[in-house]
Amino acid sequence: MPAVLLALAFAVMVAYEVPGMIRRREWGELVLFLVLVSFGFVVSFLQTIGVRVPNPVRGIEFLTGKVAGLFQ
Repeated sequence: MPAVLLALAFAVMVAYEVPGMIRRREWGELVLFLVLVSFGFVVSFLQTIGVRVPNPVRGIEFLTGKVAGLFQ
């Protein structure tokens, strides 16, 4: 049941935002919006069904450490 409610919530968000973007011919924004919403839906769905999703903070810390190392 939670997966169905999650899908419904994302469908409502898409149905609310996409028509205006199409009317205003914001193609780049539409593509980016759909990519981000799709990513968010997949991660949320995986968490809903009990799959352990890795913490993104570790990746961010790794990248910022490498970038900071370039300036030393």
